[in-house]
Amino acid sequence: CGDVVKKPKLDQHSWKCHSGFDCIDCSKSFNSSAEWKGHTSCISEAEKYQGALYKGPKVCYICSI
Repeated sequence: CGDVVKKPKLDQHSWKCHSGFDCIDCSKSFNSSAEWKGHTSCISEAEKYQGALYKGPKVCYICSI
């Protein structure tokens, strides 16, 4: 559907939107709640493109509660 939803609200949102979810930080796709509930860490877009040069904090938008 294109909505941006934080992890605590994904269960509620999945009742009205029956498609999969994508993590906006690491672009990983999830098709079930079991998959995204197990997603507790990932890399940010900056980490992905800067590689070893990246020095910022490791924060995941969808993983944070």
